[in-house]
Order: sequence, then C-alpha cells, then structure tokens
Amino acid sequence: MNQSILSKVEKILGIKFKNTNLLEKALTHKSISKLSESNNERLEFIGDRVLGLVIATELSRLYPLDVEGVLDKKLAALVNKKVCTQVVENLKLGKYILLSGSQKKNKIGHGKIFGDLCESLIGAFYLDQGFEEVNKFVLKLWKDNLKRSVNIEIDPKTKLQEHSLKKFKELPVYKNLSNEGPSHKPVFKVSVKIANSKSFSGEGASKKRAEQSAAEKLLNFIGEA
Repeated sequence: MNQSILSKVEKILGIKFKNTNLLEKALTHKSISKLSESNNERLEFIGDRVLGLVIATELSRLYPLDVEGVLDKKLAALVNKKVCTQVVENLKLGKYILLSGSQKKNKIGHGKIFGDLCESLIGAFYLDQGFEEVNKFVLKLWKDNLKRSVNIEIDPKTKLQEHSLKKFKELPVYKNLSNEGPSHKPVFKVSVKIANSKSFSGEGASKKRAEQSAAEKLLNFIGEA
C-alpha cells in the first residue's frame, strides 16, 4: 500500500503508527487475502475486545450508581457494529480499505466491512502502542456517543429485573395467562409479580411485548417507571 495513503489515514485518525504494517493489515479486507496473517480479521477480533473494555470501564466511571444490567444495556448500544460503521463513515475512511473488485461492487455488505474496519484499526493501534494510548484514542472517537449514553432507554422488563434483584435478591415471576386470537394476529396475556407486590397483567402481539406491558404496569405502581 502506498505510504502516502497510510499517512492520510493516520492524519484522519489523529495518530501515528510506529509499525505501519499493522495499519496496512487493518485496512486489508479478507477478499484481498484469505490468509489470516495478511488480512484484518485477527485485528478485528482483538479490537472488538479492546473496544468493549475501554467503553465498559468508561461507563462504570461515568455512571457509578447504575446497576450491572443498565450498564450492560448502555454498553451494547455503544459497541455494536452499527456504531462502529458510523464512526468509519463519519471519518470517511471507507475509501481507504483494500477490497477485491467484486467486493467493491457488492455494496450490500459494506456496512459490516466498515464496522470490522473500525475494530481492526483499534486492534492495530492497541498492538502498536498499548492500552493507555488506545484508551485515549477510543474515548476521543466515541466522545459524542458517550454523551448520548445518558439518554439510552432501558426497557421495562430489564428495569423491573434490576429493581427486584437489587431490593429482594430475586427475579420477577412471569406467568403465561393466555394465548388467543388467530395465528396471524395472536394476543398474548402475561402476568408478573415481585416480592411484596400483587400481580399485574399485560397483553401484546408477542409474549415479549406482553411481558414488557406487565412489567411497565408494575413499575408504575411502585413508582419506579
């Protein structure tokens, strides 16, 4: 890969690699080379774990009062492939990835390719300069996403579960009450209760929706919605 291209990528990222071979490998898709030592798949594997650790640590620092389940929801919303793809698209890095001619024409898979590229770059920079530097690098890239994490919605079922575990050290108890209606338009009815509460029932087009509805009613009743 042309050194000027690598320099452009470094400038966009705001970092300088000691070993530019790692950067070149991060930019090399498996459609160019199936050899794992020549493409970015291993770097993606490492970057995925590094990204998770960096963001999980930062969320724990930002939200010291959040229980594990809430932190887990926020983490999942911040480190998925969609967010990684957006990071690459915002930086306009997609044009620098090495793809085969056929893969360039196949626009459908480019979202995943961009997401993988993001994780590969993180993995490459981690191997190049260690955790302290990659930690600063990731937090800079995720700055805006982390600001939005305060508004990440936690669904009623998860919220009720966390409340019950925190207060009573036990899970809410759900019961299937009925499943009526035609197969193309079913109506599920489910009840839920926690320690020292009465049962609340909810309905929905799926069992999951019915559980969410019931959980929301119970949360409203105990003032935790």
